[in-house]
Amino acid sequence: MAAANIVGSLFSITLFIYLARTLRAEAFGTVSYAHSFVFYLLNFVDLGLTTYGIREVAKYKGRVSEYVSEIVSFKLLIASVLFIVLMAATFLSSPSESFRIVMLGASLLLFVSALSTEWAYQGQEKMHMVLVSVATTTFLQLALVWAFVKGPGDLLKTTPVYSLAAFLTPILFLIHFRYKPKLDFTYLKQIKRYLASSLVIWLIAIFAQVYNGLDIVLLGLFKSPEEVGYFTIARRAIGGSTLLMVFLANALLPRLAATFTSNVCEFNSATGKFLKISSSLTVLVFLPIIVFSDHIISFALGREYLPACLPFKIMGLGLIMVLFNLPYSTGLVAAGKEREVLKQVLASASLSVLLNIFLMPKYGMIGAAISFLCAEILAIILIMWAYRKHITACQPS
Repeated sequence: MAAANIVGSLFSITLFIYLARTLRAEAFGTVSYAHSFVFYLLNFVDLGLTTYGIREVAKYKGRVSEYVSEIVSFKLLIASVLFIVLMAATFLSSPSESFRIVMLGASLLLFVSALSTEWAYQGQEKMHMVLVSVATTTFLQLALVWAFVKGPGDLLKTTPVYSLAAFLTPILFLIHFRYKPKLDFTYLKQIKRYLASSLVIWLIAIFAQVYNGLDIVLLGLFKSPEEVGYFTIARRAIGGSTLLMVFLANALLPRLAATFTSNVCEFNSATGKFLKISSSLTVLVFLPIIVFSDHIISFALGREYLPACLPFKIMGLGLIMVLFNLPYSTGLVAAGKEREVLKQVLASASLSVLLNIFLMPKYGMIGAAISFLCAEILAIILIMWAYRKHITACQPS
């Protein structure tokens, strides 16, 4: 999983730089604008079914083809509806023929997301296949864009080529899983049962996104763009660190889900190992970054961004809380107790918003950092309480 994200990031960053330099500002801005709409809508294609699928495949590996057929068919239905709505809105609101073509090409990513089955391999704990998928897709996108996009005049080729390059791997994976389209809609009763759980997981992700980005928006209402810029540096650094741990959580989710019903002792042991990994990363990686943040920010961004150091250090303490939260919250999701995690996210988000409104007008980005820290302290308290309440302690044999 780590290799998949590293390789994918390297190809994506290279592609980003190539497009920015090749298309120039105006054409690149058009592509970015179109993709921003589509990437937002991708959340509504998923509806938490990816995480749900990982958990269920881990528990019932013999049903993987059924899960793939049912979930992919339903996601294709959602993607089709969203595609029609997005294209209708584009054609009605934009008189520019070129922008319509750019948006059409970008919108194909809705179907790529629907067809994606990396989650099924994660559920089977075949993480090398995730690496194959990510590496192949991002490499093809880079190669085809490099071959067909040579300047601003190739704007109309950019999004179609980028999207079409992403179809190969999902189609090959669907063949491997013996995908059978569900066209009679009788499977919707089964999907309804899936959604009862997956929508809770989806809401956790949505509220987490709002919670992790809303403080920047609120700060912009009270303070200068310069201060918002400083705080954004600190906030994005914390968010990037958290994202790395989320990748680890997704890799461990199948093992936790598979062992919960069969062996609580092994489940608790796996959660404990996850906690040890988090502790080790805190001591060996994140604490040094927090301590030496002044030097790191000065070297990477320049001394003008040094005001970001204090809020970063305050939020760094909150990051440590996140690292200790994830093993327990991942365990609760694996055990089917995702509603408890949703309660925690809602409580933390509410506290963060209230504290930001109260502290930001006077203390600015320092108040925002303190709000984040307090919200994460509440999160770890609530999630540990929920874990101890709902997860049975292992009884020695």
